[in-house]
Amino acid sequence: MTRTLPARYFLAAGACLIVALATGLWGILLTAQAGGGADLTAFIRLRPIHVTFAVAWIVLAATGSVYAYLPELPVGAERTARVQFWLLAGAGAGALASYLGGAFTGREYLEFPWPVSVCILAAWVCFLSNLVRAALLVPRPWPAYVWMWLTGGVLFLCTFVEAHLWMLPRFFGSVVGDLTVQWKSYGALVGSWNMLVYGASLCLGDRLTGGDCAHRPKAFLLYWLGLANLLFGYAHHTYHVPQAAWIRWMSFCMSMSEWAILLSLLWEWTAPRPRGGHEASDAIPRLFLSAASFWIVCNLLLALLISIPQVHWFTHGTQVTLAHAMGSTIGINTMILLAVGLHWMLERSRPGLSARIHLRAGFWIANISLALFWGGLLVAGLVRGLGTVREGWSFHEVQEHVRPLLRFSAGAGAGLSLGLLVLGVQWCVLAVRARRARTL
Repeated sequence: MTRTLPARYFLAAGACLIVALATGLWGILLTAQAGGGADLTAFIRLRPIHVTFAVAWIVLAATGSVYAYLPELPVGAERTARVQFWLLAGAGAGALASYLGGAFTGREYLEFPWPVSVCILAAWVCFLSNLVRAALLVPRPWPAYVWMWLTGGVLFLCTFVEAHLWMLPRFFGSVVGDLTVQWKSYGALVGSWNMLVYGASLCLGDRLTGGDCAHRPKAFLLYWLGLANLLFGYAHHTYHVPQAAWIRWMSFCMSMSEWAILLSLLWEWTAPRPRGGHEASDAIPRLFLSAASFWIVCNLLLALLISIPQVHWFTHGTQVTLAHAMGSTIGINTMILLAVGLHWMLERSRPGLSARIHLRAGFWIANISLALFWGGLLVAGLVRGLGTVREGWSFHEVQEHVRPLLRFSAGAGAGLSLGLLVLGVQWCVLAVRARRARTL
């Protein structure tokens, strides 16, 4: 396998991260300004760009991680992966063009028109073809991360198709049916790319510990919990449609159990080890995995609180929900993906002291800023929710009370963007260096 294949995906993922950061920061500033009119119109246009490229960062980085750590690729796989890459590049360009032209579908995560979806679907068929053929070359019994990658790949394809059922009159004509299928499929989509991310973290854990942790019962427990959460954990995304209470509690418990097992594994992988030949290249990935552990704890506690019906009543749809999403997307998934990708790139590019200093600086700026950003959003969401539900504040009154908190969050968001930008630039530089390295 050549080093250019994973590096190409890592480089594209880094570019998507930078676009998501720029649009996210712009959106935060517009929200804090709260000018209405033109500001609101600009925010409506920015949000789909931010969400699409943030998801693209996760999916491309996870795909690059799979290609980087698969033991062997079958004949013709690199050509198929190149086709997949250019299909995804075309989809990204098409989505951006449609957003800038003011064309939106109004569907969360899937704001782009159907030709973009066709490109993504074709690209994923290419990826799945490579993944299945490569898995057949892996000696049995398969480690848990191979099962995770295969399961996540297959179910992403299924749930992506399911998310487009709204285009059929039978679903689009029913409000409850449309909402149920829409949010059920979105919850499963998140679960499917989480499978890819958590599988990559297991693979990295194998390398950091020098052991066989991906064959242990705890690793397979994470796999089965992840699969159950993917299939049935959508219910806490569908609070706003009729369903039995026991379904909601079942899905909530599954999600929390999955994070608890992952947290246990991350603590094992980040435990101090005797110094060895690869200690220098392992230190930075361990740092990012430690951050992921911290954010899992924070999001577990927050998820437990907002699952209480009385708390959920006044926090749903406020900045508290945004804080939960940011903690999961940046604090958990992004930190894991940075650990996995940087481990691969650091081993191959062998950067100097300057690059490592920049990576550590970006790490601390991003995580300290994320903590401030997260806390500011939580307080703003609580003020908004309590003021609306208990005091009956109007929208204007809510904005007057939360504006100072949103400005504080905007400042912290600027720091977060700066830290992640430093990491994103170093990520891209290291990807280019790894791509220029000779083939394995």
